[in-house]
Amino acid sequence: MSGVAGILLRQEGKPAAAADIQRMLARMQHRAPDGSSWWMDASVVLGHAWLNTTDEAGPGPLTMAGGKLAITADCRLDNRDELLARLGIRDSSVADAVLLMRAYLRWGEACPKHLQGDFAFAIWDGERQQLFCVRDHFGVKPFYYHSSDRRFVFASEIGPILDVGGVDMRISEHQISGFLAGLPDDPQSTAYADIFRLPARHSLTVTGNQVVLRRYWQIEPSQRPMRSDAAEEFRHLFSQSVRNRMRGTPAVGAMLSGGLDSSSIACVAGLQNAAQRKPRLPTFSLVFEKGSPMDERPFIEAVLAQQKVDGTLISVGNYAPFAEFERILEEQEETFLAPGLSLTRDIYRTAGAKGMKVLLDGHGGDEVVSQGHGHLHELADAGRWMELWRELRSASNTYGDGMLGLYYQFLTLYGPAWRLAKIKRLANRAINKLRRRPTGRPATSWRGLINPDLAMRTDLVERFRRAGYMPPAVSASETLTHRWLLSNGMVPHAFEVLDKAAANFGVEPRYPFWDKPLVEFCLALPGAEKLNQGFGRSVLRRAMEGILPPAVQWRRDKIDFTSNLVKGMLGNHRDLLDKVLVADAALIAPYVNLPEVTAAYGRISRQPEAATLPDVQYVWRSIALSLWLRQVQLRGSHA
Repeated sequence: MSGVAGILLRQEGKPAAAADIQRMLARMQHRAPDGSSWWMDASVVLGHAWLNTTDEAGPGPLTMAGGKLAITADCRLDNRDELLARLGIRDSSVADAVLLMRAYLRWGEACPKHLQGDFAFAIWDGERQQLFCVRDHFGVKPFYYHSSDRRFVFASEIGPILDVGGVDMRISEHQISGFLAGLPDDPQSTAYADIFRLPARHSLTVTGNQVVLRRYWQIEPSQRPMRSDAAEEFRHLFSQSVRNRMRGTPAVGAMLSGGLDSSSIACVAGLQNAAQRKPRLPTFSLVFEKGSPMDERPFIEAVLAQQKVDGTLISVGNYAPFAEFERILEEQEETFLAPGLSLTRDIYRTAGAKGMKVLLDGHGGDEVVSQGHGHLHELADAGRWMELWRELRSASNTYGDGMLGLYYQFLTLYGPAWRLAKIKRLANRAINKLRRRPTGRPATSWRGLINPDLAMRTDLVERFRRAGYMPPAVSASETLTHRWLLSNGMVPHAFEVLDKAAANFGVEPRYPFWDKPLVEFCLALPGAEKLNQGFGRSVLRRAMEGILPPAVQWRRDKIDFTSNLVKGMLGNHRDLLDKVLVADAALIAPYVNLPEVTAAYGRISRQPEAATLPDVQYVWRSIALSLWLRQVQLRGSHA
């Protein structure tokens, strides 16, 4: 978890740039427990904040070709052996950043196509007088920038850019409406109108008078012939991905929630340590009181009982979701869609205090492997009704719906009952036009939360149509559904939120599921390999045979966070909720639909045990927005 920063001078002198880069690095000091440095040429200044997680010597920026080429990089390359061979480099200890420069010398701006791993870097090419910036395939590493006639400024965080004189702090209504709707649909915009993010799988070429954005890769299924045993191939790729993410520092641990994803990583990594006669893998788990809907202790203990990992249990008592929230907003620098982030920070805090520099994380297993729900649509669309019936008979235990109800839903979409369903939809549409939903009923969508004027100004309805709803033609195909989920804006958003939280505790999260060859392999799998006999992510479960405890391998349930969030908000933050939603509501009135938010708060207060997810989202997002707006106002008054 290093940090990058830099300034390309356009109409500004070197002394100002030198002062700015030092200020930017000071702002990222939490990313530099192992040092920081900067390098300046006539037109550019590059800075680097260093957390040594790959066991390489010294912080960047690094130079080559007599200073004509320079780089600052937050990176971990996974295909080092391939790159060394193709670039003709015999020294296997060469730093990843040097490999990046050699790749640029060989392939120019096409070099990202040859890379695998997690990276955000900027290369200054003195001969061409251009800055070449790249972000990895899935957006694991963050990269933000500001561009004006005077200069181009970039960094791993937004705050250092805001600290540079002349950068406007004007907030983006476009981003606020997207946050309230739960729609991170714009891969470039941030909460500040003059600061942007480099999208995942894109590069940016910056010269004195232009900025050119290019996509270097798109998510597609693997074209390699598949082995006869998909589970065996998955196990090979997954094990390799875990091994790649354990490279470098010996201070590697793993999150262990007791779920299928984190448990798979912990067990595979624990076995790899045992095979190399290394100490047992440290794991970190949140444990709740017995009887809590969040309690996963039995599954955690099943993994610990295999004695391949060394578990640290972090007890969660009286959960307070808005504890340290102002500090969290300072870390995040903008609004975020992660109500449980304070719990995740407790894991980072504990791991960092125990000397961990790298933490393996099971985040993304659902998206990468896929639950395979699109396969049900494929069976129905092909008229394979008996196969669909058998699959639903098993799947209904997982979904919690009656088998007959699910089967009828597919009949209405694909079978002879579609005419009846169409008539019913038309009738419901006519009725809904004649009556409005009363505030006494639970919220059902994002529309009630957002101030209608804001929604109109930011074109939110059309944005949601384009990016928020899965098109019917996509949902009818498991491959298209899977690719849509992998391309969703929530993917890089989640990585950025986790990156900022972990950086404050000197920890770098690494995600074995987000491995390019593994993603391409999973996307190429037929639906029957993902959903089989009612079990989603079937290929992962079968691949973990003999590795995972059976109780974890074949568990069907997932923890519902909603009830714990409601209990924490009402039990510990009632005064805050009353103040923000009642006494000081004018601050958020331009953005939210106050009557609807107030009604949602009333419903939750009266019947917390019956709280719906939309009602909880209305309240949590309104509180988060209000607290962030206060910080922006305060910072603006001190600017």
